[in-house]
Amino acid sequence: MLNEEWGLMVWTLITFALAVAILWKYAFGPLQRIIDERRAQIRESLETAEATRDEAARLLAEYQETLASVRSEAEEILGRSRKAGESTRSEIVEEARRQAERTLEKAHEQIDRDVRAALKELKEQVADLTLMATERVARTSLSAADQKRLIDEALADIEFDELEAKGAE
Repeated sequence: MLNEEWGLMVWTLITFALAVAILWKYAFGPLQRIIDERRAQIRESLETAEATRDEAARLLAEYQETLASVRSEAEEILGRSRKAGESTRSEIVEEARRQAERTLEKAHEQIDRDVRAALKELKEQVADLTLMATERVARTSLSAADQKRLIDEALADIEFDELEAKGAE
């Protein structure tokens, strides 16, 4: 069944070797080169993706650090603003209190001056009335010493200290 002819077998081996050499040179070599290039591109893409992922992780960490720093700074600024606001508010309240006290003190001083002026005017009017009444009673003109004595006696009868106390109330 098998025919063992050496000539055919040699030509078959030569043809096979020639086919393998042609395929190796024109098919397997370029295919292997394409496969190697593709493998290199895939490896390069993976390395680039890894580097990009590492860069993204670094940027995320940097962003989070910056965000934390900004938040901390914002809280610090808010704290300083609150302190400044409280300080300003307390200064304004204190100044308003001092101004109210000064105004109240001035009002008391004005009232005291007005009461003293009214009492002085009242004393003068009482002295004039006493002098007029005395002259009518005596129907004579009094000397300056007599006028002074009568005024002092009339004023001694009036309780000006009580009037001042009532005026101060």
